[in-house]
Amino acid sequence: MSRASAFKALLLGTSLLAASPGMAQDGASRFAKGVDRLSHIVVLYLENRSFDNLFGEFPGANGLSQAGDAATQRDRDGKPFETLPSIAKPFDRPENPPELRAVASLEGLPNRPFPAVGVRPGVTAAAHTRDLIHAFYTNRTQIHGGKNDLFAAYSDAKALSMSYYGSADMKDTAIWRLARDHTLLDNFFMGAFGGSFLNHIWLVCSCAPSWPDPPNSQRSQVDEEGRVVAERRVTAKSDGDYAVNTTQSIFLNNGRQGENVLPPQRAVTIGDRLTEKGVPWAWYSGGWSVAAKSDRTPEEDKLLQSQSFQWHHQPFAYFARFDPTTQKGRDERTEHLRDASTLEADIKSGALPPVTFYKPIGVLNQHPGYANLVPADQEVARIVRLMEDSPMKDSFAVVITYDENGGFFDHVAPPQGPAAGSKADFFGPGTRVPTIVVSPFAQKGQVDHTSYDTTSILKLIGERHRLDPLPSARYGAVESLAKAFDFNR
Repeated sequence: MSRASAFKALLLGTSLLAASPGMAQDGASRFAKGVDRLSHIVVLYLENRSFDNLFGEFPGANGLSQAGDAATQRDRDGKPFETLPSIAKPFDRPENPPELRAVASLEGLPNRPFPAVGVRPGVTAAAHTRDLIHAFYTNRTQIHGGKNDLFAAYSDAKALSMSYYGSADMKDTAIWRLARDHTLLDNFFMGAFGGSFLNHIWLVCSCAPSWPDPPNSQRSQVDEEGRVVAERRVTAKSDGDYAVNTTQSIFLNNGRQGENVLPPQRAVTIGDRLTEKGVPWAWYSGGWSVAAKSDRTPEEDKLLQSQSFQWHHQPFAYFARFDPTTQKGRDERTEHLRDASTLEADIKSGALPPVTFYKPIGVLNQHPGYANLVPADQEVARIVRLMEDSPMKDSFAVVITYDENGGFFDHVAPPQGPAAGSKADFFGPGTRVPTIVVSPFAQKGQVDHTSYDTTSILKLIGERHRLDPLPSARYGAVESLAKAFDFNR
């Protein structure tokens, strides 16, 4: 039996348990005392940064000073690099000034993590770097069984994967201020190995998207040790039929993928569970109202492109429930999938649903390449201020987190192997990412060292609203994010 087949069997067993009334009752008895004090949970989902990349020098956190052997990167034969492998034109982005675009390389850097700011003249936190590969088998290979010593060797950006932003450059940012004043989680892992597409799907269902009998041309390849050979959209044949790298939806896509789009998804999502209990919820996304139009003008397409709207950042749009070719699907879209332009008004008026996901448009999400750190940091500050001044100011939680590591190094081994039990499986969890809990009930000025992953957010939502469990072994095993709160305040 393949690893993926075994995981499918485990999911089936968990699904049967979840359907049992006894299971639901036992789950209800374990709800964190006081979680009902949360009237609104807002998940603010940013992009592509590892914990060490942004918080590696945060006081009191498990940061780069504790990296140990992982800080020494090795080549594909296991030999330590003498210097980090260089990358040509690391800042060659149209958003950068000409002198920064002209930087030739990162040659000669010592074999260890290095501060991005000042690595070459003119490099600041506002500089755009090139993008880095962040894909399923690549991430798993870079982690190397927890050694985390193959990031540079298996990155198309090589040395850049080892860059980070130090305390001097981060101390005045909104995310560091919020981490200082509320709760920073320094042991929070992205739900699945790899990139944004899979981790967005994981955020809503704690599952991987299924692609029955995919074309062989879409299959990834791995060697006998399971290391990446070729990344494509679907798992290697021995690992089942799952889309794990960026794949467009049959229901929502930019038209550039051709015929190999993902079939409708039918797994149970957190949205389904909330609807079953009559709990209002919504996914707000920058650019959604334009992207969802079937008759976009060329000008509207240019607008989406200029703002870096990402089609694969819209996870609910992959599911049959939101099929835009049916009236029911269109009605579901109208109710639950909303444009971010309405978010501020809904917060101010108190009309915000009790469970809200917010996906900033590309230029506001910190993704390397098309975004830098600054605009998203300002957007985070804006959303938190709105919540603090809103009718929900005494009872909200904003969970600021990242979909995945973006190919950047982190030194902490994710849960794995028999010791992790159902907290780990074929799909992950992957590399550690920054997560901050902002709330009147957050433990003030604390670094929470509890092991969480993206699934922990879903479990918090499930506990708060007495939802039936998602049919996922991971959902039943992970620690709930409720542990990050102090409801006795």
